[in-house]
Amino acid sequence: MKRLLSNIRIWIIPLLLCIALLVTGVMSVQSNSSLEGNARVINYTGIVRGATQRLIKKELNHTPDDALIQRLDDILDGLCNSSEEYDLVRIDDEHYHTLLLRMEQDWKQIKQEIYRYRKGEVSGTRLFSLSEEYFALADECVLAAEVYTEDTVQESRNILIYTNIIFIVLAGICTVFAFYQERRRKLLQLAEDKNRQESEKLARRFQELLVPINEMSELMYISDVNTYDLLFINEAGKEIFHIDQQQHLKCYKTLQGFDQPCAFCPNHILKDDETYTWEYTNPLTKRHYLLKDRLLEWEGHPARMEIAFDITDSVNEKLALKNRLERDQVLVSCIRELYRNPDLSQATNHVLEQLGRLFHAERAYVFLLHDDSISNTAEWCDEGVHPQIQQLQNLNQEDFRIWLTQFEHQRNVVIHDVEALQADMKKEYEFLKLQAINRLIMVPLEFDNRLAGLIGLDNMDAQRIENAVTFMETLRYYVMLAMRRDEDEKALYRLSYLDELTSFYNRNRYMQDLANFNACQDAVGVVYLDLNGLKETNDHLGHDAGDELLKACANVIRTGFQQGDFYRIGGDEFVIICCGVEEAAFLEQLERLRDSFAKSSCSAAIGYRWVKDCADIHAVIRKADENMYEDKKRFYENKKGSGAYRYHD
Repeated sequence: MKRLLSNIRIWIIPLLLCIALLVTGVMSVQSNSSLEGNARVINYTGIVRGATQRLIKKELNHTPDDALIQRLDDILDGLCNSSEEYDLVRIDDEHYHTLLLRMEQDWKQIKQEIYRYRKGEVSGTRLFSLSEEYFALADECVLAAEVYTEDTVQESRNILIYTNIIFIVLAGICTVFAFYQERRRKLLQLAEDKNRQESEKLARRFQELLVPINEMSELMYISDVNTYDLLFINEAGKEIFHIDQQQHLKCYKTLQGFDQPCAFCPNHILKDDETYTWEYTNPLTKRHYLLKDRLLEWEGHPARMEIAFDITDSVNEKLALKNRLERDQVLVSCIRELYRNPDLSQATNHVLEQLGRLFHAERAYVFLLHDDSISNTAEWCDEGVHPQIQQLQNLNQEDFRIWLTQFEHQRNVVIHDVEALQADMKKEYEFLKLQAINRLIMVPLEFDNRLAGLIGLDNMDAQRIENAVTFMETLRYYVMLAMRRDEDEKALYRLSYLDELTSFYNRNRYMQDLANFNACQDAVGVVYLDLNGLKETNDHLGHDAGDELLKACANVIRTGFQQGDFYRIGGDEFVIICCGVEEAAFLEQLERLRDSFAKSSCSAAIGYRWVKDCADIHAVIRKADENMYEDKKRFYENKKGSGAYRYHD
């Protein structure tokens, strides 16, 4: 029985203390948790108050912020119903929730007013007034939460007072059992011995852990958070940074080459039991690393451990893929523009702009060969770069024979540094320096296996030269196809609408223009000509002589009449249509035309008609035709075969 009582006396005090501490701890945790929750409620209620005012200011300044509206919605919902996102609890206070309900209703009204204000349906006065009322209501709500929190704090304080009284009583009881303190001391000593043994065991395990750390291929080091001393670096790190001894080294000097702590050092943002992950390109190794940092204690020092994973190759592959995709997109855009845009000049300018911007060039251009010259036909210049196209017209091809020879052998011209030309290609060097060119790429353009021109870039990004050459070699084929298509379309146009012999519009174009001619209030003048003696020339001298006669007649018409559209509508018939011409100017040109025929070996019957308001172009042409036949009739009656010119008014 005594032994039982002795055991009870031994264990009752620790048991009671443990229970008391447990109760006090639980109460403290609950109290702190409640206070933290209430504090967050007060804080977020205040945030709603301030954020609403900020939102109204932004809206009145025409700076919409839907993200802030959504956040306010989420916070209000969390205050009413609790929220895991914002770690909000629902406080048990009826007065607070009554005010919060009013805030929700007023907030809905404010949002409606905001949307109406954005649409311009209302002015900002009403919105400002609502915000002021809402601010006052939020103040009341914050005050209600504070009052509730103060009541809760007071209640917790009372409970803790009672608990402390209990502790005092227990402390008095503990004095009765003071003679047990020696026994407890011995127990504590035993515990310390055990802890020391555990520490030694952990130290041995740590040394064992360093073995695989030193064997890992990734760099790992530990540095003091306060002094930046390098406390440990594994073998991989020593090899990378050529470290022979580890004493008195600073991490920023050894690993980064800096003379002071790194501006990007993450020490200040690290948190206990959390790993911080980031990426960085080391200035010493020129490699890109994925870094994982964590706080720990090292030999009694607060320290940071960092493991670096070399991801340079992976990043380069991703970057290369991204650049390839960007180039492909630009190429497709250029092809689409060349295909869709019927204006080759506009399409070429678009392509040059895309090309220049893609490779960060200052200038992109196209040169075309013609006769014995070469000219800059299209150019794009970056902002601030002076255009050169006007100075690069009709250049002698022989001045660029070295480069043209390379083009003729289907070789590109790539100059990484123009200074390299100074010794052996002085003339070319001076030509390029005159245009402030430091490096360039030129790729030949070919038509039917002959050199037709080139497409080039000036002062592009030096790192992109290789990709630029490949891209331009592909692009040039589409540029050449577009040029070929443009030539074919022009040839088709000439065949369809131009008279090959005289270069006047033909009858097809004449009929199309008449069909598209609308009645207008502008003045219109029409001249109808019929070449005299064409049939006789063909019969006696042959059709070649007749063709020469037609050409001579066309030259006389073009020389004598400066304004209008010229048509050859039959074998020996010509029509001139002048729109928007005054009668005096029309008659003056007509007189010059008559004089031109009088001075030439050609003879033509001419009829004309001028009207102030052209309602029917066909009627005007018919009248000019009738006058022409009258003139032709008189010509053959009076001077048949003489070649003289007759004119009829």
